[in-house]
Amino acid sequence: MSMIAAIYRPIAIAAAGAWLCSAAFAADRVAPESPTAWRVDKHPFATKKADEAFSGFACGANGMCLLAVDEGRQGAFMRIKGERLVYVGEPFEFSGVEKELDAEAAAVDGGYFYVAGSHAAKRETCCDNSDSRRVYRLTADESGQIGTMARSERLWDAMRGLPELASYAVPGDCRCDRAPGRNRIDIEGMAAANGRLFFALRAPNVEGNGHIVSVDARALFEGGDLRPSLASVRLGANKGFRDLAIADGEALALVGRSDAVSLADYSIVELRGLTTGEAVQPRELAALDLQDAPLGKKGGLIKPEAIALLEANPRRYRLLVLSDGGQDGAPLVFNIPRKP
Repeated sequence: MSMIAAIYRPIAIAAAGAWLCSAAFAADRVAPESPTAWRVDKHPFATKKADEAFSGFACGANGMCLLAVDEGRQGAFMRIKGERLVYVGEPFEFSGVEKELDAEAAAVDGGYFYVAGSHAAKRETCCDNSDSRRVYRLTADESGQIGTMARSERLWDAMRGLPELASYAVPGDCRCDRAPGRNRIDIEGMAAANGRLFFALRAPNVEGNGHIVSVDARALFEGGDLRPSLASVRLGANKGFRDLAIADGEALALVGRSDAVSLADYSIVELRGLTTGEAVQPRELAALDLQDAPLGKKGGLIKPEAIALLEANPRRYRLLVLSDGGQDGAPLVFNIPRKP
Protein backbone atom coordinates (compact mmCIF):
# COMPACT_ATOMS: atom_id res chain seq x y z
CA MET A 1 0.00 0.00 0.00
CA SER A 2 1.38 3.43 -0.91
CA MET A 3 1.77 6.17 1.69
CA ILE A 4 -0.87 8.31 -0.01
CA ALA A 5 -3.32 5.42 -0.11
CA ALA A 6 -2.74 4.82 3.58
CA ILE A 7 -3.50 8.47 4.29
CA TYR A 8 -6.65 8.60 2.20
CA ARG A 9 -8.56 5.59 3.51
CA PRO A 10 -9.09 6.98 7.04
CA ILE A 11 -10.11 10.26 5.40
CA ALA A 12 -13.47 8.76 4.40
CA ILE A 13 -14.73 9.08 7.98
CA ALA A 14 -13.54 12.67 8.34
CA ALA A 15 -15.06 13.63 5.01
CA ALA A 16 -18.39 12.07 5.90
CA GLY A 17 -18.53 14.00 9.16
CA ALA A 18 -17.68 17.26 7.46
CA TRP A 19 -20.46 16.79 4.91
CA LEU A 20 -23.06 15.90 7.53
CA CYS A 21 -22.18 19.00 9.52
CA SER A 22 -22.45 21.30 6.51
CA ALA A 23 -25.66 19.66 5.27
CA ALA A 24 -27.60 21.35 8.07
CA PHE A 25 -27.32 24.61 6.13
CA ALA A 26 -29.22 24.71 2.84
CA ALA A 27 -27.09 25.83 -0.08
CA ASP A 28 -28.17 28.80 -2.18
CA ARG A 29 -29.93 28.08 -5.47
CA VAL A 30 -28.13 29.94 -8.23
CA ALA A 31 -29.65 30.67 -11.63
CA PRO A 32 -27.43 31.23 -14.68
CA GLU A 33 -26.27 34.75 -15.57
CA SER A 34 -28.50 34.46 -18.62
CA PRO A 35 -31.03 31.77 -19.54
CA THR A 36 -29.76 32.02 -23.11
CA ALA A 37 -26.97 29.56 -23.88
CA TRP A 38 -23.71 30.74 -25.41
CA ARG A 39 -23.33 30.33 -29.14
CA VAL A 40 -21.28 27.38 -30.35
CA ASP A 41 -19.85 27.29 -33.85
CA LYS A 42 -21.07 24.31 -35.83
CA HIS A 43 -18.61 21.59 -36.72
CA PRO A 44 -19.37 18.17 -38.15
CA PHE A 45 -18.48 15.20 -35.96
CA ALA A 46 -18.50 11.74 -37.52
CA THR A 47 -21.20 10.67 -35.04
CA LYS A 48 -24.50 12.51 -35.49
CA LYS A 49 -25.36 12.59 -31.76
CA ALA A 50 -22.01 14.13 -30.77
CA ASP A 51 -23.42 17.68 -30.81
CA GLU A 52 -25.79 16.66 -27.99
CA ALA A 53 -23.19 14.71 -26.01
CA PHE A 54 -20.71 17.25 -24.61
CA SER A 55 -19.33 15.55 -21.52
CA GLY A 56 -15.91 17.01 -20.65
CA PHE A 57 -14.34 20.45 -21.11
CA ALA A 58 -11.07 21.87 -19.83
CA CYS A 59 -9.08 24.99 -20.75
CA GLY A 60 -5.36 25.71 -20.46
CA ALA A 61 -3.62 28.95 -19.55
CA ASN A 62 -3.12 29.73 -23.26
CA GLY A 63 -6.87 29.72 -23.86
CA MET A 64 -6.96 26.42 -25.74
CA CYS A 65 -9.77 24.15 -24.52
CA LEU A 66 -10.34 20.44 -25.02
CA LEU A 67 -13.83 19.07 -25.60
CA ALA A 68 -14.74 15.46 -24.85
CA VAL A 69 -17.95 13.90 -26.19
CA ASP A 70 -19.42 10.60 -25.05
CA GLU A 71 -20.62 9.52 -28.49
CA GLY A 72 -18.20 8.03 -31.01
CA ARG A 73 -14.42 8.25 -30.85
CA GLN A 74 -13.61 11.88 -31.61
CA GLY A 75 -12.65 14.95 -29.61
CA ALA A 76 -12.06 18.59 -30.54
CA PHE A 77 -10.21 21.73 -29.50
CA MET A 78 -12.03 25.02 -28.90
CA ARG A 79 -11.48 28.57 -27.72
CA ILE A 80 -13.73 30.92 -25.76
CA LYS A 81 -14.39 34.19 -27.60
CA GLY A 82 -16.71 36.44 -25.62
CA GLU A 83 -19.90 34.46 -25.06
CA ARG A 84 -19.12 32.00 -27.80
CA LEU A 85 -17.27 28.69 -28.23
CA VAL A 86 -15.24 28.44 -31.43
CA TYR A 87 -13.73 25.24 -32.80
CA VAL A 88 -9.99 25.20 -33.46
CA GLY A 89 -8.99 22.90 -36.30
CA GLU A 90 -10.82 19.69 -37.16
CA PRO A 91 -12.21 17.06 -34.77
CA PHE A 92 -9.59 14.37 -34.17
CA GLU A 93 -9.76 10.60 -33.66
CA PHE A 94 -8.59 8.87 -30.49
CA SER A 95 -6.19 6.12 -31.49
CA GLY A 96 -7.00 2.47 -30.86
CA VAL A 97 -10.76 2.90 -30.33
CA GLU A 98 -12.80 0.38 -32.30
CA LYS A 99 -16.33 1.64 -31.60
CA GLU A 100 -16.83 4.17 -28.79
CA LEU A 101 -14.47 5.65 -26.21
CA ASP A 102 -17.36 7.01 -24.12
CA ALA A 103 -15.15 9.98 -23.25
CA GLU A 104 -16.57 11.55 -20.10
CA ALA A 105 -13.87 13.79 -18.67
CA ALA A 106 -11.13 16.22 -19.67
CA ALA A 107 -8.31 17.99 -17.82
CA VAL A 108 -5.34 20.26 -18.53
CA ASP A 109 -2.05 20.55 -16.67
CA GLY A 110 1.00 22.35 -18.02
CA GLY A 111 1.37 21.53 -21.69
CA TYR A 112 -0.71 18.35 -21.56
CA PHE A 113 -4.38 17.72 -22.25
CA TYR A 114 -6.02 14.61 -20.79
CA VAL A 115 -9.20 12.70 -21.69
CA ALA A 116 -10.64 9.74 -19.79
CA GLY A 117 -13.08 7.13 -20.98
CA SER A 118 -15.83 6.23 -18.53
CA HIS A 119 -14.32 2.79 -17.74
CA ALA A 120 -17.98 1.77 -17.49
CA ALA A 121 -20.24 -0.88 -18.92
CA LYS A 122 -23.06 0.27 -21.18
CA ARG A 123 -25.52 2.00 -18.85
CA GLU A 124 -28.73 0.70 -20.42
CA THR A 125 -27.67 -2.91 -21.01
CA CYS A 126 -24.73 -3.44 -18.62
CA CYS A 127 -22.82 -4.96 -21.56
CA ASP A 128 -19.05 -4.53 -21.69
CA ASN A 129 -17.26 -1.67 -23.46
CA SER A 130 -13.52 -2.31 -23.27
CA ASP A 131 -12.88 0.77 -25.45
CA SER A 132 -13.89 2.96 -22.50
CA ARG A 133 -11.06 1.71 -20.25
CA ARG A 134 -8.48 4.18 -21.59
CA VAL A 135 -6.96 7.50 -20.57
CA TYR A 136 -5.26 9.74 -23.17
CA ARG A 137 -2.54 12.39 -22.88
CA LEU A 138 -2.23 14.84 -25.78
CA THR A 139 -0.27 17.85 -26.92
CA ALA A 140 -1.46 20.23 -29.63
CA ASP A 141 -0.31 23.43 -31.32
CA GLU A 142 -2.23 26.71 -31.53
CA SER A 143 -4.06 25.55 -34.66
CA GLY A 144 -5.42 22.43 -32.96
CA GLN A 145 -3.05 20.02 -34.69
CA ILE A 146 -2.19 17.02 -32.52
CA GLY A 147 1.50 16.85 -31.62
CA THR A 148 1.60 13.70 -29.51
CA MET A 149 -1.05 11.25 -28.32
CA ALA A 150 -0.30 8.64 -25.67
CA ARG A 151 -2.83 6.26 -24.16
CA SER A 152 -2.85 4.16 -21.02
CA GLU A 153 -5.02 1.29 -19.80
CA ARG A 154 -3.39 1.07 -16.35
CA LEU A 155 -6.08 2.95 -14.43
CA TRP A 156 -8.52 0.03 -14.61
CA ASP A 157 -6.12 -2.33 -12.82
CA ALA A 158 -5.27 0.37 -10.29
CA MET A 159 -8.95 0.72 -9.37
CA ARG A 160 -9.35 -3.05 -9.18
CA GLY A 161 -6.48 -3.05 -6.69
CA LEU A 162 -8.29 -0.72 -4.28
CA PRO A 163 -10.28 -2.92 -1.85
CA GLU A 164 -13.16 -0.43 -1.60
CA LEU A 165 -13.69 -0.50 -5.39
CA ALA A 166 -12.62 -4.02 -6.35
CA SER A 167 -16.13 -5.52 -6.39
CA TYR A 168 -17.39 -2.67 -8.61
CA ALA A 169 -14.48 -2.70 -11.09
CA VAL A 170 -15.78 -5.62 -13.14
CA PRO A 171 -16.41 -5.82 -16.91
CA GLY A 172 -19.96 -5.61 -18.19
CA ASP A 173 -21.88 -8.89 -18.47
CA CYS A 174 -25.16 -7.71 -20.05
CA ARG A 175 -26.88 -8.38 -16.71
CA CYS A 176 -28.31 -5.33 -14.95
CA ASP A 177 -30.40 -7.46 -12.61
CA ARG A 178 -27.54 -8.67 -10.42
CA ALA A 179 -24.78 -6.92 -8.48
CA PRO A 180 -23.08 -4.65 -9.24
CA GLY A 181 -25.55 -3.99 -12.09
CA ARG A 182 -25.59 -0.30 -12.97
CA ASN A 183 -23.54 0.52 -9.88
CA ARG A 184 -20.29 -0.49 -11.59
CA ILE A 185 -17.42 1.99 -11.79
CA ASP A 186 -18.28 4.99 -13.96
CA ILE A 187 -15.81 7.87 -14.34
CA GLU A 188 -17.48 11.19 -15.14
CA GLY A 189 -15.06 13.88 -13.98
CA MET A 190 -11.36 14.61 -14.04
CA ALA A 191 -8.84 17.21 -12.87
CA ALA A 192 -5.07 17.57 -12.72
CA ALA A 193 -3.00 19.15 -9.94
CA ASN A 194 0.38 18.72 -8.26
CA GLY A 195 1.52 16.03 -10.67
CA ARG A 196 -1.53 13.84 -10.09
CA LEU A 197 -4.68 13.04 -12.03
CA PHE A 198 -7.95 12.90 -10.11
CA PHE A 199 -10.81 10.78 -11.49
CA ALA A 200 -14.26 11.52 -10.06
CA LEU A 201 -16.74 8.62 -10.09
CA ARG A 202 -20.44 8.92 -10.77
CA ALA A 203 -20.74 5.35 -9.55
CA PRO A 204 -20.56 3.39 -7.40
CA ASN A 205 -22.43 5.20 -4.68
CA VAL A 206 -21.80 3.03 -1.61
CA GLU A 207 -24.01 3.81 1.37
CA GLY A 208 -24.17 7.47 0.34
CA ASN A 209 -20.46 7.84 -0.39
CA GLY A 210 -18.93 9.04 -3.67
CA HIS A 211 -15.34 8.32 -4.67
CA ILE A 212 -12.35 10.02 -6.28
CA VAL A 213 -9.34 8.00 -7.43
CA SER A 214 -5.99 9.69 -8.01
CA VAL A 215 -2.75 8.46 -9.57
CA ASP A 216 0.65 9.83 -10.52
CA ALA A 217 0.13 11.53 -13.90
CA ARG A 218 3.55 10.81 -15.37
CA ALA A 219 3.65 7.19 -14.24
CA LEU A 220 0.27 6.49 -15.83
CA PHE A 221 1.79 7.01 -19.28
CA GLU A 222 5.51 6.46 -18.81
CA GLY A 223 5.62 3.57 -16.34
CA GLY A 224 6.50 3.35 -12.67
CA ASP A 225 4.51 3.39 -9.45
CA LEU A 226 1.05 4.93 -9.93
CA ARG A 227 0.73 5.53 -6.16
CA PRO A 228 -3.06 5.10 -6.39
CA SER A 229 -5.20 6.64 -3.68
CA LEU A 230 -8.90 6.79 -2.91
CA ALA A 231 -10.91 9.58 -1.28
CA SER A 232 -14.45 8.75 -0.16
CA VAL A 233 -16.82 11.68 0.28
CA ARG A 234 -20.28 11.66 1.83
CA LEU A 235 -22.69 12.90 -0.87
CA GLY A 236 -25.97 11.27 0.11
CA ALA A 237 -28.07 8.56 -1.51
CA ASN A 238 -28.21 8.37 -5.32
CA LYS A 239 -25.62 11.12 -5.80
CA GLY A 240 -22.33 10.95 -7.64
CA PHE A 241 -19.59 13.14 -9.06
CA ARG A 242 -20.16 14.53 -12.55
CA ASP A 243 -17.02 16.65 -13.02
CA LEU A 244 -14.04 18.29 -11.30
CA ALA A 245 -12.23 21.59 -11.79
CA ILE A 246 -9.32 23.27 -10.00
CA ALA A 247 -9.76 26.81 -8.63
CA ASP A 248 -7.08 28.57 -6.58
CA GLY A 249 -5.49 25.20 -5.88
CA GLU A 250 -8.68 23.62 -4.52
CA ALA A 251 -11.03 21.18 -6.22
CA LEU A 252 -14.59 22.06 -7.18
CA ALA A 253 -16.97 19.22 -7.96
CA LEU A 254 -20.16 19.10 -9.97
CA VAL A 255 -22.41 16.65 -8.13
CA GLY A 256 -25.60 15.12 -9.52
CA ARG A 257 -27.55 11.91 -9.55
CA SER A 258 -25.58 8.66 -9.66
CA ASP A 259 -28.28 6.69 -11.46
CA ALA A 260 -30.56 7.39 -14.41
CA VAL A 261 -33.87 7.72 -12.56
CA SER A 262 -33.50 9.78 -9.36
CA LEU A 263 -34.26 13.51 -9.35
CA ALA A 264 -31.28 14.75 -7.34
CA ASP A 265 -30.28 18.40 -7.80
CA TYR A 266 -27.03 19.36 -9.46
CA SER A 267 -24.76 21.27 -7.13
CA ILE A 268 -21.25 22.69 -6.82
CA VAL A 269 -19.24 21.28 -3.92
CA GLU A 270 -15.85 22.55 -2.77
CA LEU A 271 -13.44 19.74 -1.80
CA ARG A 272 -10.78 21.35 0.35
CA GLY A 273 -7.73 19.19 0.90
CA LEU A 274 -8.25 16.86 -2.07
CA THR A 275 -5.37 18.16 -4.17
CA THR A 276 -2.87 18.13 -1.29
CA GLY A 277 -3.65 14.70 0.16
CA GLU A 278 -5.13 16.11 3.37
CA ALA A 279 -8.47 15.19 4.94
CA VAL A 280 -11.13 16.16 2.39
CA GLN A 281 -13.50 18.83 3.67
CA PRO A 282 -16.56 18.98 1.37
CA ARG A 283 -18.84 22.02 1.42
CA GLU A 284 -21.84 22.49 -0.84
CA LEU A 285 -21.59 26.02 -2.23
CA ALA A 286 -24.72 26.20 -4.38
CA ALA A 287 -27.39 24.20 -6.16
CA LEU A 288 -27.81 24.95 -9.86
CA ASP A 289 -31.24 26.40 -10.63
CA LEU A 290 -32.13 25.06 -14.09
CA GLN A 291 -35.79 26.11 -14.06
CA ASP A 292 -35.33 28.64 -16.87
CA ALA A 293 -32.44 26.89 -18.61
CA PRO A 294 -32.82 25.76 -22.23
CA LEU A 295 -34.52 22.40 -22.65
CA GLY A 296 -32.83 19.49 -24.33
CA LYS A 297 -33.39 18.75 -27.99
CA LYS A 298 -36.16 16.27 -27.13
CA GLY A 299 -37.87 18.68 -24.72
CA GLY A 300 -36.40 17.18 -21.54
CA LEU A 301 -34.25 18.83 -18.90
CA ILE A 302 -30.58 19.26 -19.70
CA LYS A 303 -28.09 17.32 -17.57
CA PRO A 304 -25.00 19.28 -16.48
CA GLU A 305 -21.89 17.25 -17.32
CA ALA A 306 -18.86 19.55 -17.36
CA ILE A 307 -17.57 22.63 -15.56
CA ALA A 308 -14.73 24.99 -16.42
CA LEU A 309 -13.45 27.90 -14.34
CA LEU A 310 -13.78 31.26 -16.10
CA GLU A 311 -12.85 33.53 -13.19
CA ALA A 312 -12.20 33.41 -9.45
CA ASN A 313 -12.20 36.25 -6.94
CA PRO A 314 -12.63 36.36 -3.15
CA ARG A 315 -16.44 36.42 -3.48
CA ARG A 316 -17.27 33.99 -6.25
CA TYR A 317 -16.31 31.34 -8.76
CA ARG A 318 -17.55 32.07 -12.26
CA LEU A 319 -18.14 28.71 -13.92
CA LEU A 320 -19.05 27.66 -17.43
CA VAL A 321 -21.37 24.65 -17.30
CA LEU A 322 -21.93 22.37 -20.30
CA SER A 323 -24.75 19.84 -20.40
CA ASP A 324 -25.55 16.52 -21.99
CA GLY A 325 -28.79 16.48 -23.96
CA GLY A 326 -28.59 20.18 -24.77
CA GLN A 327 -27.77 21.31 -28.29
CA ASP A 328 -24.01 21.96 -28.48
CA GLY A 329 -23.73 21.54 -24.71
CA ALA A 330 -26.10 24.47 -23.98
CA PRO A 331 -23.24 26.45 -22.32
CA LEU A 332 -24.42 28.52 -19.34
CA VAL A 333 -22.49 30.67 -16.85
CA PHE A 334 -23.11 30.44 -13.10
CA ASN A 335 -21.71 32.71 -10.39
CA ILE A 336 -21.07 30.45 -7.41
CA PRO A 337 -20.63 32.21 -4.04
CA ARG A 338 -17.50 31.33 -2.07
CA LYS A 339 -17.61 30.59 1.62
CA PRO A 340 -14.92 31.53 4.17
